[in-house]
Amino acid sequence: MSTATLVPETSDLDGADIGKTLAQVSTKELLVRAFQRLRFADGFSLARSLAFQVALAIFPGIIFVVALAVRLGEGTLQGVLRELISTLAPGPAGQTLLRAFEQGSDTATTGNTAAIALGGLAFLVSAVTAMAQLQRGASRIYGVEADRPTVRRYGLATVLTLTVGVLLLAAFLLTALGANIGGYFRDELAEVWRWTRWPLGVGLLTLAFAAIFKVAPNRRQPGLVWLAAGSLLSGAGWLLVSVGLSLYLNASVTFGQTYGPVAGFMGLLLWAELSAIAIFYGLAAAAQLEAERGGRSDPRSDTKLANGSAQEKR
Repeated sequence: MSTATLVPETSDLDGADIGKTLAQVSTKELLVRAFQRLRFADGFSLARSLAFQVALAIFPGIIFVVALAVRLGEGTLQGVLRELISTLAPGPAGQTLLRAFEQGSDTATTGNTAAIALGGLAFLVSAVTAMAQLQRGASRIYGVEADRPTVRRYGLATVLTLTVGVLLLAAFLLTALGANIGGYFRDELAEVWRWTRWPLGVGLLTLAFAAIFKVAPNRRQPGLVWLAAGSLLSGAGWLLVSVGLSLYLNASVTFGQTYGPVAGFMGLLLWAELSAIAIFYGLAAAAQLEAERGGRSDPRSDTKLANGSAQEKR
């Protein structure tokens, strides 16, 4: 159960209020209190649940997309997917995902249409469930205990999967495969692309997280300007986790020796959990910024503190 203090709804905030709020609290204090809010909201347990659902979605997703590409004769798409996996997947996890890639190719080659359809359904269900879990985590971080009614929650999760998911994919394609895309341009444009693909990719990533932050919590949210700092923090954290963990797992010998044949799956779970923590931490920063504006700088609920003190006296 969340013990994070309830953030007062201040949906009428504009950009001018941000400067006033930041003048009252230092960046360091804001980030520390955001971490405390994440911890009091049981954010790390919520991140593990989200990571588990993401991992369940990745494997059937790869199998379905690869199988569909093979059936449609899209060799270019297959190459892009393989390169994307090799570029982004952290260390041994890349080999695990590439095996899922080969499974998708084999499924399409055997002509098993039912298996392809079931794979697509499994991917959609897992992805929607992950988005629903993200909604629950977002609400708890804002101190909101009540979830949306089931139909509304999963309906919104489906919309987020089909819309924000496209933005996330585009952002990763720009950052991971941007250098290859630049090869299709002339020399002058290729040089421009070299310097613009990263800010464009980070911009799309920030926009995707801002959209999630806007609609995921079960409350009225402020404008996107107020959510931009938190979404940028989540995007930067996600990219840092992906790059840093990839370098570590590729260079580490003991990780593979410790987990043996399941090292790839463990690496994937570790990446998913750290990524989920980065997302929730950025959301906690956005929530704490709004809480500071509403005069609730303490990230822990006063009610929970009072109940805890009463129990200790007993």
